[in-house]
Amino acid sequence: MPLWVIVTLVLTGIGVGFAEPGRFSYALGAATLYVFLPPLLFEAAWNLDARQLLSAWKPIFALAVPGVALTTIVVAGALALVGFPWPASLLIGAMVSATDPIAVVAIFRRLPVPAVLSTIVQSEALLNDAMAVVVYRSILLALAAGLTIESSLRIAGQAVLGAAAGIALGAAFAAVIGHLVIRRRGDTMQILATLGGAYASYFAADAAHASGIFAVIAFGIALREVERRSITIVVVEDVGRFWDVLALLANTLVFFLTGAAIELFRVGRAPVAAAAALGGILIARLALAYVLTPLAMGRLVDRRWLNVVRVANARGALSLALAIALPLSIPSRGTIIDITFTLVLATLLSSAFTVPRAADAFKA
Repeated sequence: MPLWVIVTLVLTGIGVGFAEPGRFSYALGAATLYVFLPPLLFEAAWNLDARQLLSAWKPIFALAVPGVALTTIVVAGALALVGFPWPASLLIGAMVSATDPIAVVAIFRRLPVPAVLSTIVQSEALLNDAMAVVVYRSILLALAAGLTIESSLRIAGQAVLGAAAGIALGAAFAAVIGHLVIRRRGDTMQILATLGGAYASYFAADAAHASGIFAVIAFGIALREVERRSITIVVVEDVGRFWDVLALLANTLVFFLTGAAIELFRVGRAPVAAAAALGGILIARLALAYVLTPLAMGRLVDRRWLNVVRVANARGALSLALAIALPLSIPSRGTIIDITFTLVLATLLSSAFTVPRAADAFKA
């Protein structure tokens, strides 16, 4: 999906949301978490090159795990410096710690960047998305239990186990579904298996208090390897075409709803806090791009690669959905949502200008 289309959809949604303020906010929250996210995560995972993923696992891991923790802390620290309460600061840091997988994948598929670099950026968006949700839920549980060292360590351990359980569950779904459909080579069966498996792994993991996002990603990557070794090229292409169309439709709706959910009259209500949080995001991204990524790769890295990593910084539907899903009992909930609206709008629109310019360096 071209960037100008994404920007047009978001701006169109903003116009509709301005005419009907508040009407689309909760629709986006529920739709993102339970309708759009499972198939879009699966489609992105299905199309990842497993060999490139393994070859670039160090920078992907660094950006997705320590990167999420660093961004959460830096953003929370920036907010605390301007007097924002620590609990609310940590929640905002967690919600905006991850680049939006829907936006990043839709953008980078069309850019003239090396395949390995595209894999790093897309994989980071998928995995740090899962990590951000784990951190967000852990902070909510810690706040409910009281921010003690004992409760925080216990919740952190549960979060790690939940992520591992999600990965194991997704891989198990891939093994079972792959085995069941190997003998049935029709494209309809393959399509139904991938679609049903994406939702089944997500909701099964969620019901088991594991990470549904990790489950879908693991399911998509593992099933791709199982299926593509066992089915014909024609069927693979048919499945791919189905998911291309479904992803296009889902992306269109997500970007429109993202814009519609951003209530313009709430943007800029907390300008000092929003500016501090945006500064925290930018500082953290600079550290991830120019310090953490070269260290993880262990060699001299082309600066053009690092520039692309730096600008792959869009926040979107997931951050909004998490903000809208905050319990009503959370102190400063309204201000947290206001700040999140501002950050999503700022990073989405800035990406429209910075990402193409960084990618153009590879055309020379």
